[in-house]
Amino acid sequence: MSRLRPDHDLAPATPGGPREAHAQARAGWRPPATLPGRDYSSEDVFRLECERLFHGGWFCVGREDDVGTGAFAVAEVAGESVLLVRDEQGALRGFLNVCRHRGSRLCEGSGPTGKALRCPYHAWSYGLDGRLLATPNVALDESLPRERLGLWQVALDCWEGFVWVSLADDPAALDEHLHRWASDDPFQWGRYDVGGLRVGARREYEVAANWKILVENYNECLHCPTVHPELVRIVPLYRHGEVEDAPDMNGNGNSLASGMTSFTPTGRSSLPPLPGISEDDRHTFYGVTLLPNLIVNYHSDCVSTFLLLPHGPGSTRVVCHYLFAPETVAAAGFDPSEVVEFRHRLAQQDWAVCERAQLSMASRAYAGGGILPYADRFVHAFHRQYLAMRDEGSA
Repeated sequence: MSRLRPDHDLAPATPGGPREAHAQARAGWRPPATLPGRDYSSEDVFRLECERLFHGGWFCVGREDDVGTGAFAVAEVAGESVLLVRDEQGALRGFLNVCRHRGSRLCEGSGPTGKALRCPYHAWSYGLDGRLLATPNVALDESLPRERLGLWQVALDCWEGFVWVSLADDPAALDEHLHRWASDDPFQWGRYDVGGLRVGARREYEVAANWKILVENYNECLHCPTVHPELVRIVPLYRHGEVEDAPDMNGNGNSLASGMTSFTPTGRSSLPPLPGISEDDRHTFYGVTLLPNLIVNYHSDCVSTFLLLPHGPGSTRVVCHYLFAPETVAAAGFDPSEVVEFRHRLAQQDWAVCERAQLSMASRAYAGGGILPYADRFVHAFHRQYLAMRDEGSA
């Protein structure tokens, strides 16, 4: 679970477990309302999110190693198709996936580029740098402004091996975006060297729920005792519906049960720990939400991620990457199934309850929203960040 910092007054920790430690802060909590139901079900709200969050700021589209040298991959950014291209020199660029002639979609899926990108409709061709190269059967003496008819380039930057694009005209620097819109300092886990890890497994899900419901679900654990009986055995704190040991903690690590090191059926892993992490890290789980659409989970043996790709107000595709040390992936007999299958089970449990929540978002009973008790304070913190992004834009 992540740490979107709540805005309540912090109380000093007290002995006696999470209930006692949070007693003073909980007593001073005044339960706020949730977002109204229309924020999860309205096409108008989703269009505004596209304008302000998904198209107006930075949006994560995957991992750098999803696109090899001399290859392309197509990414979806909330209804806009973006073409990622890596040339033979290794430079990665992003373009809108639209031919400048009459708007045909240029590419689908992924694959090798060859020497140029060729439109399947009228065969206009573009260099891997986006320049217009050829216009078959259009005479050279026609006054086409060829120098201005290259592919529309989009801003692209990378952080820890994740590729981010921005469709905004003049976006802020990616580092500035990450500092401002992350649930916690995303640069504090440099020891995990996530940029140097390699994809060892991948899972995809189509979830019939608004993307914000998924973020909210990640930022609370009131549901954990009921929905995740396997997980509360590994992280005892979650049995109390809590996601931090004490309200004065600055870090966001959750301690695993004694002797446990991983999210697996046994709580232990046959995979080697990631190089560079401490002994404390081996027994701690960390998580961070990078708005608008990336969640990163730091484990002892891997880093797993949720990439949220909204299709509409009630539909989200989730791509999960499982990242391991390169030598672990390359080792004979590499088998990440104990990690992947356990998290797959947790994901299925989460998606099921998220979809149940989505069913009521358009109900008159939820028009005014719900209420957030103390254990939902990080959900409230997310709502505050989300509304700030939506009101002022995220670029």
